Amino acid sequence: MRLRIIILILSLLAFLSASAGGFLYYHSFRSSALEKIETDALSRLNLLADQLSFYLSEHKKPVRTLSGIKELRTALETPGPDSIDHANRILDHFTASLGLEVSYLMDKNGITLCSSNRNTESSFVGNDFSFRPYFQNAVNGIPATYLALGTTSRIRGVYHSHPVYDASQTVIIGVAVIKASAEFVETKLFRASDEILFFVDPNGLIFISNRDEFRFKLLFETEEEKTRQIIDSRQFGAGPWPSTGFSRTPKGEVIDKNQEKYLFSSLDVKNYPAWKIISLRNYKDIGKLLSEPFFRVIGPAITSILILTGILVLILYHLGIKEITKRKKAEKELRLSEERYRYIYHKTPVMLHSIDTEGAIVHVSDHWVEMMGYDREEVVGKQLISFFTPESRKYAISVVFPEFFRTGFCKDIPYSYVRKNGEIMDIMLSCYGVRDETGKIIRSLAVSVDVTEKNRDRKELQIAKEKLSQYSLDLEQQVKKRTTQLEKTQNNLKNLSKNIIASQEREKALVARELHDHLGQVLTALRIDAVWIEKILSGVHPEAQGRVLKMCSLIDDTINDVRAMAYRLRPRVLDDLGLSDALESLLADFEKRSDVSCVFKGGIIPKIDDTLATALYRIGQEAVTNALRHSGATTITVELTADEEGIVLTIADNGNGFDPLGHKGVKRFGLEGMKERASLVGGKLDISSLPAHGTTVCCKVKVKG
Repeated sequence: MRLRIIILILSLLAFLSASAGGFLYYHSFRSSALEKIETDALSRLNLLADQLSFYLSEHKKPVRTLSGIKELRTALETPGPDSIDHANRILDHFTASLGLEVSYLMDKNGITLCSSNRNTESSFVGNDFSFRPYFQNAVNGIPATYLALGTTSRIRGVYHSHPVYDASQTVIIGVAVIKASAEFVETKLFRASDEILFFVDPNGLIFISNRDEFRFKLLFETEEEKTRQIIDSRQFGAGPWPSTGFSRTPKGEVIDKNQEKYLFSSLDVKNYPAWKIISLRNYKDIGKLLSEPFFRVIGPAITSILILTGILVLILYHLGIKEITKRKKAEKELRLSEERYRYIYHKTPVMLHSIDTEGAIVHVSDHWVEMMGYDREEVVGKQLISFFTPESRKYAISVVFPEFFRTGFCKDIPYSYVRKNGEIMDIMLSCYGVRDETGKIIRSLAVSVDVTEKNRDRKELQIAKEKLSQYSLDLEQQVKKRTTQLEKTQNNLKNLSKNIIASQEREKALVARELHDHLGQVLTALRIDAVWIEKILSGVHPEAQGRVLKMCSLIDDTINDVRAMAYRLRPRVLDDLGLSDALESLLADFEKRSDVSCVFKGGIIPKIDDTLATALYRIGQEAVTNALRHSGATTITVELTADEEGIVLTIADNGNGFDPLGHKGVKRFGLEGMKERASLVGGKLDISSLPAHGTTVCCKVKVKG
């Protein structure tokens, strides 16, 4: 009866423990999962902010290039039909080549002189845009980027402006402007997300969103003064700008007009002060995402645990009965075991002995007394140290015994016994302490191994080693000499390889200059002549005019191919602007020719020579090319930084990855080429990758400061 009560209590305790454990586990699981969701949201928002800053700023360099074209300066200095026409053609070419919404030229008073949309209904040639901040900054010599709603086209855009200087490059005579559509950025970056995303101006007005109903609304209710500032700026039209219905509670939570809570994440966007990218995610959706899978798994699990607990209690009951039977049997076997132990102790061919806490011998094996030449009665009860040599006796009393009775263990202690016939026997002793119920040592169990012959052999071996060491000295000198010769040969091969690569780079640069300067100019001249012929044949010979237009298109394609070949052979930006700009330009080119998002993160690096810059550029070019060809990645990130040791170039993708250890026998010329380039400039290349976890290539080069 008592056993049944115990089983019932155990069952109830098991049920309560499983229920409490499931409840605590759910709350722990929910808290940790919510923290992970918040961390993931910030990580995604950080990546999105970097990509958004990159897309919004990608036309800074093109507008600077546009402002320096001679035809635009001529149109501002001597406006006339011909100069205006030439400037319009330049603007048309820039707009078509870069996929822009519009490009235009303004005089120093803010009046639009030329524009690529001059022939459309939304043309603003002759309009005064001097009120725009991007004009005011540029006319004062400060290039600017401005986000606004077009006053004529009513299309959201990213405006990039740059001053146009006279021939002396000292006087500002106008402003060149490029406008890129914001719809492209919205579709490219925002549409794919499940959460609500906003790109908000400093006053809280939503400029970009993946939800159409929130565009050009105020994220939160704002002060009347800020609304007046938005109206006065004319940046987003005339309004009105109603609120989205979101608000903040005194606790800092974000709720909508239906009182539903949202997970709020916000980050600043680089290069756009006070502009923020904001993410909202409904807590109900997060709760469903956490709860449904949990209860779908944990319910059956708890039921299974309770059933198993009942089964285990029954099993334990039967095991308890068996355990009592086994214990009685074990007691009987223990008595037999003790008898066998005594027999083994005395008959085993090993020197065994035991001493008490006073150092007196209480037991010795038959082999012990046989090796020492004594009878058992002559040994038992005497001090163990009385059979030691004086040196061993002193060492045992001062060192070994105190340590043994403190720790209860000692191993491989060298002693010397004195046999009954006076012979010295070297032994190696190990022992452990036998303790009582309180843990106090009451006696020892020691094993002594005769190492007399072993010690003699060791001395002879030491003598032989000394002779062998003497013989090996000459061999070491020969090895050192040969090693020096091999190192010298290896350095010569390394220098040869370095010179070959440098020669290849010079040859590529020469071919690139010939393609760009000679063949590019010839093709440009040929296109100008073809355009002239097309005008002559206009209205005279339509068929011939059509063929000339096809020639112009073919020439344009050829010019683009020549420029691309020259850029791949030797990018001019590497020589003109340096490694950081060259890598950024390379990624922009790759991104235009593929569907992969390429992100460049550049830090401040020390000045380096052309050889090192070329090597790092080629390593980055090869790594990005490999990722585009083989990895299936959607994002490639290139980071160029400097630390205390030197320059670090990192190329990471989120592609398929591979197993570096599983491809040791495969020839990978691209990877070997990158390693060789890194080695030639005194750097080190590390490649880390796992299948389905992407690939990271890191090149570290020490730079002498």
